[in-house]
Amino acid sequence: MGNRSAQSWQGGRQGLFVAVAAWLLPALLSLSLYGQSHGGAIRGQVVDTDGLPLPGATIVLQGTVMGTSADEDGYFVLEDVPPGTFRLRALLLGYYPVEKEVQLGPGERLDVGRIVLRASPLPGEAIVVTASKYEQNIQEVPATLVTVDRAQIFSRHLVRLDQALRYIPGVYLNGSQINIRGSSGYSLGVGSRVLLLVDGMPLMTGDTREVNFDAVPIQMVERVEVFKGAGSALYGSSALGGVINVITRSIPEKNQVYLRTYGAVYSHPYYRQWRWSERRRTFNGQQALVALGGESLGLMVSALRHLDDGYKQNGWRRSWRFTGKFSWQLSPYQQLTLFSTHLTQKRGNFLYWRDLNHALQPPPAQLDDWVKSRRTYLQTQYRHILASDRFLVLRLVWFHNVFQDNVATGPGNRSSSDHYESELQYAAQYGRHYLTLGGSTYLSRGQANIFGEHESRGGALYIQDELHWNHRVILNLGARWDVFDMDSVGRRQRLNPKLGLVYSPARGTALRASLGSGFRAPSVAEVFTSTDVSGLQVRPNPRLKPERSLSSEVGWNQHLGREAVLDVALFYNRYWDLIEGRVDPTSGVIQFQNVTRARILGAETSVSLQLFNQRLKLQSAYTIVDARDLDADDFLFFRPRHLWYNSGQLRLGPFTVAADYRFISKYERIDPSLRVLVPDVDVRNDAHVVDARVHWDFRLFGEKSRISLEVNNLLQYHYLDRVGSLAPIRHFVLTLEVGN
Repeated sequence: MGNRSAQSWQGGRQGLFVAVAAWLLPALLSLSLYGQSHGGAIRGQVVDTDGLPLPGATIVLQGTVMGTSADEDGYFVLEDVPPGTFRLRALLLGYYPVEKEVQLGPGERLDVGRIVLRASPLPGEAIVVTASKYEQNIQEVPATLVTVDRAQIFSRHLVRLDQALRYIPGVYLNGSQINIRGSSGYSLGVGSRVLLLVDGMPLMTGDTREVNFDAVPIQMVERVEVFKGAGSALYGSSALGGVINVITRSIPEKNQVYLRTYGAVYSHPYYRQWRWSERRRTFNGQQALVALGGESLGLMVSALRHLDDGYKQNGWRRSWRFTGKFSWQLSPYQQLTLFSTHLTQKRGNFLYWRDLNHALQPPPAQLDDWVKSRRTYLQTQYRHILASDRFLVLRLVWFHNVFQDNVATGPGNRSSSDHYESELQYAAQYGRHYLTLGGSTYLSRGQANIFGEHESRGGALYIQDELHWNHRVILNLGARWDVFDMDSVGRRQRLNPKLGLVYSPARGTALRASLGSGFRAPSVAEVFTSTDVSGLQVRPNPRLKPERSLSSEVGWNQHLGREAVLDVALFYNRYWDLIEGRVDPTSGVIQFQNVTRARILGAETSVSLQLFNQRLKLQSAYTIVDARDLDADDFLFFRPRHLWYNSGQLRLGPFTVAADYRFISKYERIDPSLRVLVPDVDVRNDAHVVDARVHWDFRLFGEKSRISLEVNNLLQYHYLDRVGSLAPIRHFVLTLEVGN
């Protein structure tokens, strides 16, 4: 095994080196040739219909990699633009995009004057990339896709990405396990059925294939796109139940500094018998971001320190994260981007409560349990615009994870894993056809005392054709062929096709339908883990098969004037060979098994309103899910039937007042075999969660600044976020932000 791993690693390393060299050498050659030319410049101002500047508006020179953002007064400038005729596009979330043709001579400095953007309903005009791996209007997507922008994230003063996901319609979290429309239950921290991407590439650990939200640098996020439904036809394994794509910020051309400090205090629990500490529990943290922009080079770095006492006994957490992004415009048509983040964390380990009377305390055997981890993620992207209607992208990723704990009997658990992945994508427009095709390879290596040393590897080819039949009809057809191999499990392959249709009978109206298959290969941890953790015995199962799914949806998206957007969706999904951790009721031994055939039927509706010139924003979304285990003829484990999310925001001059209300119905069914492990496991209830906040925007030393007070779980409503675990109790957060 050792020689085999070394050979695979050496071969993978050589392949990555060859790929990088093959692309960077031509790029550097073109850079030297470009340096001999003399470019011009395009300048202008972006304003709204009242003539007020729109800072932060994005300006893109289509057919090139060139782009910039408007400053505080709405002005922008694009330097070193080659001569020619281009389409200049200006866009900002909440406004209709505008394009205009510009013609530039050699060395000319062109002023295009004012570009006026007209306000639109916020969710309806977003430009997204996740559904088809290229930019398109969200109304052109044949399945439900939801976006959360930077302003929404920072208005709630979130520290981790999972906190932002809790407000997205149809999304629910069992602890750290993402559940989109009932696709996931509770899998003990391994094997996510939702794929997490950063700028289009996976951020999934090589051994457990889990999502780690702490590794995502939320202060560098531009927006988050959540694609609901099987995404395996473009993204492969783990996209069985959906895709979450984190789009990082572009590096601004002007230098920027952003500072944030926050402190919070937890309330005492409502019931006296739950109070395990007389001292007020607190958390605090600091964030800093510095951006250094230039005409062709840009650098953005950020740092985070977060210290949390925890509202649960042994629920403390200490985190430090460092992130950097480097951008190099090699020429007007080529760009190289490097992105890296490193997380160091140590935390207490709270698996489940002692019993209901001690709901915030773990069993005595878990009191001193801790987990240490280090995670390093490195991504490289090279983008080459071949012509105004075609481009090529090369992406490379390395994700390194190390963790150690004292949880298991003996010296504890230790694990080290690496995940390497590469992708080459080509996209082009041929008449009415928008073609996307590409291929990817990956190698995952893991070594741990709980499952030994193992590898998984694979490759894929994909193709998609989006046919704009006419101005009303868009037809989407695609497929992906995956081959994957894991030690002692064997080689398998899977073809995942998809079909989509969008019909727009009138402006602002979009009817959609989609059908696609998905799959998820078992992780190394699910197949090979053998350990004893806090009384839990886990045993390996090398006979695990991949999970499979078939997802379908019909939907209607309607703009109601400029003030409102209505979206309605009906979905029907089938699943085969779902992997669940099952507990032997006599021995208490846990083993992952292919145990479930399932059917999920549901509906989702949402409405968004923007009134009084966007000073008042309201949103409401309701999801109902009937998730059936076909083998047991009963509801699937650990799924709520109803989700109802509401939010409102009112802006009064420099002050903003906002509130959220979330209703989450109780689990319809839990795994009864957990009764041998978790005391009072049958206790569960509906959740009614109210969050409220107020902001004051002002200037400090000439910089944009904000002071915020936020109260989460305002009503001190006690509910579960997973079996045997209370969700966060009421806490007050005071935040000061300075800069952009």
